[in-house]
Amino acid sequence: MEFDAVNIKHGAFSFFDKIKQLIHASKLALSSCDLCGNQCEEHPLLCQFCLRDLPKFNYQLISADLLNWPAINKIIPKQSFDHLHSLSPHTWPYTQWISSLKYKGRFELADLLGKLLYESWKKGAESPNTLDQTDQPELILSVPLYITKWQYRGYNQAHLIAKKFAKYSGINYQQNIISRILETESQVGKSGSQRRNNMKNAFDIKLDTIKLPKHVILIDDVVTTGTTVNEISILLKKHGVQTVSVLSVTIALPDTI
Repeated sequence: MEFDAVNIKHGAFSFFDKIKQLIHASKLALSSCDLCGNQCEEHPLLCQFCLRDLPKFNYQLISADLLNWPAINKIIPKQSFDHLHSLSPHTWPYTQWISSLKYKGRFELADLLGKLLYESWKKGAESPNTLDQTDQPELILSVPLYITKWQYRGYNQAHLIAKKFAKYSGINYQQNIISRILETESQVGKSGSQRRNNMKNAFDIKLDTIKLPKHVILIDDVVTTGTTVNEISILLKKHGVQTVSVLSVTIALPDTI
């Protein structure tokens, strides 16, 4: 009996796709919304009503890039990166989710945040107001922790979110290209110049196994003053990267905006 290898391969993929669909459906059936307790229909941990009501930026008004918003340029006057995309201002429920992921080990929230960030970024990238849709990113990186903080916490929340973002986007993610080589002081309470001096030369880059592409996505959980992502962006561009797109779950906005 002869078998069609193409059909067998297609059938195998169809079988595993159906299994994945069943697993996803089972997760939805067994899960309840993290915010209101209702049954979930699309996102595990988030019902359709809470999903609809989540605070979020309207990227159609700013050509799919927060850097086109004058208020952001006041917060981050010196930008070494080229694009900025955040889901929302740093407000509830994201503050609760990030804190629970960061300090309480609620790893399931990484999948939720990674998926929400991907869907928001994808929607913005497909907007007709997007300035340049031809320069597609080829690599995802995440903001690293210093080794002692990583050992104390046991994980890096930015890495967990980036890993899930990569899963949904299909873009290559590399965890170990950027490393934090200096244990810096807390940035809280420091001025802009103090923050920049504090982060100077805090990162290193390792390119043993990969050549950096022209366009890189850099993911963090929260952007405050942009000092950390700026420093990493400077380093990336010294190694040939032309475009750095910074993505974060939230961005800290002052009360005056």
